[in-house]
Amino acid sequence: MVNGWVRFLGHATLWMEIDGVTLLTDPVSKVIWGDAYFKNHFPEIKERFPLDLVIISHTHKDHFDTKALKDIEARVFIVPFKCFRIFPRKKNALLVEMKPWEEIMLNGIRIFSLPAIHLSWLHPYPIFTYSLAYIVDSGSLSLYFAGDTGFSKSLFKKIGQKFRLDVAFLPVGTDALFFKWYHLGAIDALRAFKLLGAKAFVPIHWGVIKGISGDSLKTVIKLLKSSSSFLRLLDVGDAVSWRELLMGGGTAPPLLTFPKQV
Repeated sequence: MVNGWVRFLGHATLWMEIDGVTLLTDPVSKVIWGDAYFKNHFPEIKERFPLDLVIISHTHKDHFDTKALKDIEARVFIVPFKCFRIFPRKKNALLVEMKPWEEIMLNGIRIFSLPAIHLSWLHPYPIFTYSLAYIVDSGSLSLYFAGDTGFSKSLFKKIGQKFRLDVAFLPVGTDALFFKWYHLGAIDALRAFKLLGAKAFVPIHWGVIKGISGDSLKTVIKLLKSSSSFLRLLDVGDAVSWRELLMGGGTAPPLLTFPKQV
């Protein structure tokens, strides 16, 4: 049985330990972008705690936060191809650029980079980069982290056939037509999960940001109403062991509220 845990820090930021390796996904401190805003509560991101690995899915500001990245120390940072020139410089860290369908090994953990259906650029600069999803596989546990993605039956089916997955971290957002091209709503998130063939589905990318992309809480409510046995819903700050997660932990309804904008 795998050792370790995962803590949901909000949006697409996950802090986890897998068989002794600590990693963080898409770290964010506080971002204000148009009329979108985040809860001002990411205490762990403000600390310089030791990490083995940080994974970045793409360069939108709600996933690629240079302020948060400057405050984080880690041995290895994995980023999409072409991110090197815009990434904050780190003296004692290895920066690895990846394209879709590549893999590397770190302390016995295998990381696969996969394509994501999402248009990525570093606003306001005309710098376009890949959008990636990742699989993190320790041998005893295999995780799929989508970052941000739209739906593709052929892509999710291919991933599900190629990899054995235990947990899928999938973004959920509004069901508005325009945003469904590059994001997963409730129905498409469930379709993607079933094609991936994972054992547990943990929604991410919800409950922290509200603005031009719509209200993702409505999407989460739809997921809750589905009463799926494989759904594991974590509120911001919640932590759960991998063993508990796979056995059914993390199903309590969260506080479905947004803070007032200040």
